[in-house]
Amino acid sequence: MKISNNYKLILSAIVFFLSSASVYSYPPDNAAILYYKAAMLYAPDEKIEKVLDDFSKETADFSKANIDKIREFVSKNRSTIDTLLDAAEIKNCDWGLDYSQGLEMEMPQLGNIRKMVYLVLADAKILAKDGNYETALSRCISLYKIARHINDRIIVAHLLGIAVNGKTNFCVMQILSSMPQDIQSLSRMKNQLAEIDSIPFLVKPGLLGDRDAILMFMTPERISDGVTSGVAFLQEGEPLSKELNAACEKILSFDAAAIERSRKYLENFYVGVIAAFDMPYQQGYTAIDDLIHKAATESDTNPDAILTAIFRPALGKIFSLVTRSQTHNNAIRTAIELYMIKAKTGKLPEELPADLPGDLFSGKPFDYEKTSNGFILCCQGKEIGTDKIYQYEFKVK
Repeated sequence: MKISNNYKLILSAIVFFLSSASVYSYPPDNAAILYYKAAMLYAPDEKIEKVLDDFSKETADFSKANIDKIREFVSKNRSTIDTLLDAAEIKNCDWGLDYSQGLEMEMPQLGNIRKMVYLVLADAKILAKDGNYETALSRCISLYKIARHINDRIIVAHLLGIAVNGKTNFCVMQILSSMPQDIQSLSRMKNQLAEIDSIPFLVKPGLLGDRDAILMFMTPERISDGVTSGVAFLQEGEPLSKELNAACEKILSFDAAAIERSRKYLENFYVGVIAAFDMPYQQGYTAIDDLIHKAATESDTNPDAILTAIFRPALGKIFSLVTRSQTHNNAIRTAIELYMIKAKTGKLPEELPADLPGDLFSGKPFDYEKTSNGFILCCQGKEIGTDKIYQYEFKVK
């Protein structure tokens, strides 16, 4: 699938949206209108954008960043930020994408949203640096909502939504670690996060969208275009291997009956994948790995499996990313409960209270360790493929 910065497409989308009745009210009832507007308002600066990229990282130190230049850039783009904040409060977000294009669908919104997210993150961090913690946290709540607006019926959009959600989680950790903990602010944040959790942020529509994008081309009339688009997606500027070339040649030789059997194989493959995404992490990852191995092995002797073996996405990595994102969310929510105990009693608990959100890699509660200046929440399970054990450090004022 294509990601485009084509402003003609953006303008066309705005014209399309403005042809509806929503033009007569502000804000409109479709957040996409405002996101496209924000993209046109945004005043880019490549040098500062690199600084903002660094500033968005979880390890970024306020004192080491070029704060004055960031402040100036944020101020210059205040209208962009205000438009994004308005968009975040709108429930509906229809990007006006042409899903009938399948793998060739243009997605102009994804090319610009990351830069604008970095802008709002910078605003939040500067607000926190200046002691405006409540407003800084409200920016983060808006970013959580933006992440859910980004999520769409395509997996690349869901993954970008996860990335935005993760950046926001790290920003929240920094703000919580630097602000005085008072029960009112923490209770407000807890309630706002409960609202965020009520907004669907599901990976399944993206998985099914990618499946459907492939199925659109699995017809006698479109199979050639589908193979060409799929190969372009896989190639990424590199020459194809002999094996992949040979597999593509086989697919192009399929008759209508063979194409129909390939469609059924792909559909059954995704039935198994969707079921695996509902399983606990270790079990689900193994199920996905088995499905992929089965398709790859069968493709040597069963032509029906070839297309599935070639064009399926990196499902194991996607499952791990989803699990990592949800686990990080749980760490934030658990930390707020601990901060609230500290605000009420004057000290952190000696043990982690029961019934708090836990580590989805293991299906168990986080390991909890008090430190000299706060606490650490550590996963008990590893991420498969990387052997990483994630931990989240929070400081206490």
